[in-house]
Amino acid sequence: MDFEHVANSLALELVNSVTDREHTTDWLAEPAVAAAWADSLDLPLDAPLDDRGRGVLTDLRAAITRVFGAVAAGDPADAAAVRSITDAHARGLDAYGYVVDGASVSRAWPERWSADALAARFAESAVDELTGERLARVKECPSCGWLFVDTSRNHARRWCSMEMCGNRDKAYRHYHRRRGADIK
Repeated sequence: MDFEHVANSLALELVNSVTDREHTTDWLAEPAVAAAWADSLDLPLDAPLDDRGRGVLTDLRAAITRVFGAVAAGDPADAAAVRSITDAHARGLDAYGYVVDGASVSRAWPERWSADALAARFAESAVDELTGERLARVKECPSCGWLFVDTSRNHARRWCSMEMCGNRDKAYRHYHRRRGADIK
């Protein structure tokens, strides 16, 4: 199974684990698909996602979606959703602290990921985005609703990807422009 990773942010990849605004496909819904999706992010699961683990991730996904969806729309972030994210981040700091190795310090993430570890990692990414310089570059694709960080040089990226939504949107607009011209 191919997964599109276009968000330029791990937290927003969690948001985009549903395929469109209607949530036609949820990559967390089936354990085998969830495992393949996690593998595609280089976050291999330690066991299949059970209902509790799926609930942890979908609850966090909803909070991240509310916060970054508001940011993309230029609206204030939902305070309760921010609290949910920071709570998950704090639990992750408690469970997966830091390792000091000589002059370097790094996070003590596991090699294989439980749902709680994944939630902590996605929450850390969300906190990094919320407190970093890229927050103003968070956008929502007008075609599918996916969120992404615009890392283009001139910050003019419109779609999640040209291949997925850009070409489809351009073709749609071209068709309707030509059709309107033919009617005249």
